[in-house]
Amino acid sequence: MIAEKKKLIEKVEECEKKSDVAKEFKFPLNHTPLNLSTIIMHKEKMNAAQTAEVRKRTTKCEFSHLEESLVIWLRQCKEQKVFISGNLLKEQAKEFGSTLSIKNFVASEGWLTNFRKRNGVMFKNICGESGSVDDTVRLDWHGKLKTLIENYDAQDIFNTDETGLFFKCLPDKTLTFKDEKCHGGKT
Repeated sequence: MIAEKKKLIEKVEECEKKSDVAKEFKFPLNHTPLNLSTIIMHKEKMNAAQTAEVRKRTTKCEFSHLEESLVIWLRQCKEQKVFISGNLLKEQAKEFGSTLSIKNFVASEGWLTNFRKRNGVMFKNICGESGSVDDTVRLDWHGKLKTLIENYDAQDIFNTDETGLFFKCLPDKTLTFKDEKCHGGKT
């Protein structure tokens, strides 16, 4: 629906007649001027809306400045490979709320669910071995590992990722954006 409205706005901005655009998008003739004008009037909302395929309409948010700050913070955490849980996001939202002097903000589970829907944020599994590791670190460790295991039999060497040693070491899920892959974790 949003993508369709964006196409409609583009057609009107290309100096096409509104009546031709209305016919192309199959608007009812008795409501055409009102519908087109309303869509064009709200084009900033359409341009700012998430382009997620699931999204059918834009929703209003009472705390837009807080949520914009949280989205920026979440992207920065993602770049720094920091794993974010729902509780951590709610705590950061409370902190931003007090910084922005928002008195009636409550970071509830309902707010978190709606925030995630509005901003295309979801929990994804962390794929530990597909995370990017600096090649120099990997090569250095590979050299050290050879000297460490040279006195052991092959049957005594195993991958610790397959043991319980990583139990609760790092989370197995993190909040991230729908269009991004989730890498990192156990190395």
